[in-house]
Amino acid sequence: MKRRTLLKIAGSALVLAGVAVEGGPARAGDSEPGFAWGRASAQGLVGQAFWLHHPQAGALPLILAGLSLHPTKSADPRIEQFTLVFHGPPQPAVAADTYALDHPAIGRFQLYLSPGGRAGASAVYRSDFSLLL
Repeated sequence: MKRRTLLKIAGSALVLAGVAVEGGPARAGDSEPGFAWGRASAQGLVGQAFWLHHPQAGALPLILAGLSLHPTKSADPRIEQFTLVFHGPPQPAVAADTYALDHPAIGRFQLYLSPGGRAGASAVYRSDFSLLL
């Protein structure tokens, strides 16, 4: 069994069991055709499990905990800005960098994550988007 398949199964099992484990291009690398990042598509992923591929620690579970919207300071209505907020395990600490992430429905993609503090026992990670529509 391929590692990717195993990760997808494990991630889906966590979501179905209700277990809470606490940047890239507009189109994700080898994600499912038809998925495009945007405020609406990201909002539909809130509460779902992702797997971050850390070079030393291996696969780490993340939950997309929320989406914060940024009012566009520009008068251009074609600009869409928002931040994805992920919760993950407190250890190991994940430094700001671009990581490969997997999601059961959209596949593997690259995303720049930066540490965002803590929320209870979970580490918080952010990914900021500024998209030209």
